[in-house]
Formats: sequence, C-alpha cells, structure tokens
Amino acid sequence: MSLLPGAIGVASAELSSPPKAVLELFTSQGCPFSPGADRLVSELAERGDVITLNYHVDYWDYAGWKDTFGSAANAELQRDYASLWDTRKLYTPQLIVAGTTDVLGSDEPGAVEAIEASSMTRQIDLTRNGDTLRIVVPEQGGARPSIIWLVTYIEQDTVTIQAGDNAGKTLSYDHIVTNRTQLAALGAGMGARLALNIERVLPEPGTGVAVLVQEDVGGMPGPITGGNTYER
Repeated sequence: MSLLPGAIGVASAELSSPPKAVLELFTSQGCPFSPGADRLVSELAERGDVITLNYHVDYWDYAGWKDTFGSAANAELQRDYASLWDTRKLYTPQLIVAGTTDVLGSDEPGAVEAIEASSMTRQIDLTRNGDTLRIVVPEQGGARPSIIWLVTYIEQDTVTIQAGDNAGKTLSYDHIVTNRTQLAALGAGMGARLALNIERVLPEPGTGVAVLVQEDVGGMPGPITGGNTYER
C-alpha cells in the first residue's frame, strides 16, 4: 500500500455518483429473527443507490450452531456503535444506516425512511490498473477527521444450517464481510490517494471490496460520509 498526499479526479469503477447510504447489517445464522432481515437487505441492495455489508457476529454461537461467517471483530464493531450511542444493548438483526441510524433489520419502512434521509458527501474514486486498485478521496473543506476503511466481502454464499433455531433451513447471504482494515487516517478536510495490490487485499474466497470514509469520533465509528465498491 502507498499513501500519497493530495487528490486528483479519477472516474469511478463502480458508482457514477455517491450512494445515499451504507447499510451495515449485524446478523447471525443462529438468530431466529435474522433470515428475514438478510432477505430484506439483499432486496434493498437492488435499489442501486446503497452499499450493503453483512457483519456476522459470534455471540449467538452458544445456542447450538457456530456461524460459518461469525467473527468477534464484527461483534466488537457493533459494541463500538453501542458505546458511542451510550447503550449496552446488542441485538440481531440490527441494521445501521450510514453509521448514524439504528433500525430493526427486518423493518423495511424504517430502513427505507433512514436511507431516504441519508446523504453521503465524500467522493471515493476507484480504478483498477493491472493488479493495482487505485483509491482517490478528494480533499473536502469542512470535512471532519475520518478513517478510510477497506472492507472485504464474499458477494454471495448459501449455507444449510444443521443445528440451533434455524436448523434445517438453507439460507442465502450477500456481501458477507470477511475483514475490515484501516487504510489511512484523514485530518479535517484532507484527501488521499492510495494504491493497493488487489490480490493481496482480496484473497480467495473474497470477491469484493468496499472502501468507506467514516468519521472518527474519539476512536469510535461515526457517520459514514463516503463509500464505493469494487468486485472482480
């Protein structure tokens, strides 16, 4: 990875304009209420103006089925949101819209209302040249200190649940998060240019990356102000 000062305009590889929102679903194969939310978020992705990311947590594993995508890091991200919002309540399915709004993952009207109320202002341009994925985040006056995150994901997979509350169900999942890595910290108003080796940052079975700009609120995840995706 290289980090270069300044910013230049580059045509986006995926999105012609900034999406309205990033949807982060905290879900679990062991949660009896999650399948409906998983389906809803997949349907919302068809809008074409949102980025959806499914974070499988591990704290349902005690119920008899170990989530095949579950991660303690995903649960920790959810706890960070809860800490910032001064609540100890963790639940699935929880949908967080643009890093600011919390709705029940199966609440379609609530999710749509939160999406329509959202607006992301940071531009992120992605282009691929050979094995290199170039990321450009232009400078933006008035922008608050933020983190550039690289989130890798599996575009789609299907799992047959063999135990627990969802035993016997075959469930499909989209945009399953496999890793979340900080690429750079941006000071107020700053932009950045980065170059990544796509094979290194997206090993199999990963098929896509989301690049997010998220405000840093005392080390906690704040509003997501920009996002773009690349899928190979």
